[in-house]
Amino acid sequence: MQQFPFDFNDLPTPAYLVGGWVRDRILNRQGKYLDLDFVLPEKAVEIANAIARKYKAGFVILDAERQIARVVFKNGTADFAQQMGRSLEADLGRRDFCMNAIALECHQLIGNRSLGIGDGLSVGEDFIDPFDGIGDLKAKRIRMVAPENLADDPLRILRGYRQAAQLGFEIESLTRQVLIKFAPKLKSMAAERVRTELGYLLSISNGSQGMMAAIGDRILEDWLPSQHLNLERFAKIEHVILSLTVKFPNLESFFSKQLSGDRYALVVIKLAALTNSATALESLGLSRAEQRWLIGILRYLPQFIKLLEQASLKEQYKFFQPTLEFFPAIAALAIASDFDQDAIAPWLERWLNPQDAIAYPVALITGDDLRKELGIAPSPKIGELLEIVKIAQVEGKISSKQEAIAFVEALHSSAG
Repeated sequence: MQQFPFDFNDLPTPAYLVGGWVRDRILNRQGKYLDLDFVLPEKAVEIANAIARKYKAGFVILDAERQIARVVFKNGTADFAQQMGRSLEADLGRRDFCMNAIALECHQLIGNRSLGIGDGLSVGEDFIDPFDGIGDLKAKRIRMVAPENLADDPLRILRGYRQAAQLGFEIESLTRQVLIKFAPKLKSMAAERVRTELGYLLSISNGSQGMMAAIGDRILEDWLPSQHLNLERFAKIEHVILSLTVKFPNLESFFSKQLSGDRYALVVIKLAALTNSATALESLGLSRAEQRWLIGILRYLPQFIKLLEQASLKEQYKFFQPTLEFFPAIAALAIASDFDQDAIAPWLERWLNPQDAIAYPVALITGDDLRKELGIAPSPKIGELLEIVKIAQVEGKISSKQEAIAFVEALHSSAG
């Protein structure tokens, strides 16, 4: 059971928990990291600051005008917001979806009281639910509180598709019509907010399903133009990644590699599978690391597909050198493009083996060796000779420093 990072006796009465934590608690879902949202009738920032000081936690004001502050604990965050409107019900009436407009008075939780549907609690006594959000949770339905709430913050449109995928819910028909109607408003959103929400969507286990639904409803047309998308490949990438991690468990750390902020390799790989052109995603403002991966994956994929027919050891070595950082992503996209996983597996085995002589050849000699042993003057020629030695090494022609020196000496003599 989750442990709250501070004593709720430190809160005034009344103080309400609202939003995602309440929703997830009713659904008996629990994350590792607590994300708590509180609504207080008054002095929200002052109370948040006092709690931060008492527990030696981080403190930041998120919105001075609307009186919203965040306290950062080791195991989660707590956002404190001033109640909007004359009552809690009015505040809840400004939220996006009915399932997120449920509140719970915090002091009911003192003593680690467990709350959830079917646990014998009286819903009327414990939850404040003016829009029947609990009914929606039971029906696995996402329903808007009011159309104007979605228009006021268009990012909520995309969030609806993300939460549907995350929870395995259906978007109610009228709500879906409103989401589609207001979709053009997403164009006005800051790239950072859209990028973050897409990252959340693509990070969840069945995020591709939510993405396909949003694309099918043309929700993202201004951000991801349909003419640049490869939906057939994208529809398969999630299953491919899952099957690869089952066959090669060590790939799990590759797909979960953190590339930028809280965004992971998995997200960039899914975006690469989705698009045929890296330039089509420029509007998202990806980080340099993410752009490097995206451009590299799409650039080298066609070359890799050609090499699958037949590739010499030299060709394999030359391909691995510029792609080592993100090679499994190229392999995943190739499989999602219907190329044989059995033909790709040996390449992945090479990449996974740090002792592999083709993917990770150990240098037999250095430029200093060439200068000292053979008297070759510093010049670009040194780099060319070292590359020739590497190729001879991967082809099995040489295997020691002495053989490498003799090999270069013979080359140098014949050239001279």
